[in-house]
Amino acid sequence: MVSLMLLSHSRKIAEGVKELAEEVSGGAPVIAVGGTKAGTLGSDFDAIFEQLEAATAKGEVIILADMGSSLLTAETAIDALDDDRKANVHLSPAALVEGSVMAAVSLAGGLGVAEILEQLEEFRLSK
Repeated sequence: MVSLMLLSHSRKIAEGVKELAEEVSGGAPVIAVGGTKAGTLGSDFDAIFEQLEAATAKGEVIILADMGSSLLTAETAIDALDDDRKANVHLSPAALVEGSVMAAVSLAGGLGVAEILEQLEEFRLSK
């Protein structure tokens, strides 16, 4: 199974993008992580790591994030995973909203991880 993980500094943004991606895809497996456990803005390493552990136990994960520090926190969480799980995590540089919608639709349409990652390159934030 392949899941999409959406990271944002805002829980509301993460949940909104998740709702949009699930709606347009017909229900692709999407995980939203946003803000901190205290309910404020930010990137919560523990929340990201816990979701990554759970998702990689079921299969592969494609991560999309909203800003630089979300990407840095995701990279740190990936590094903390067991080596066998790290290979199942794919961190995309694509824009959060556009990339999430495209990836969810492609995932629901049966495309594999490699194909989705290739498509996400078109939605890359910087080249």
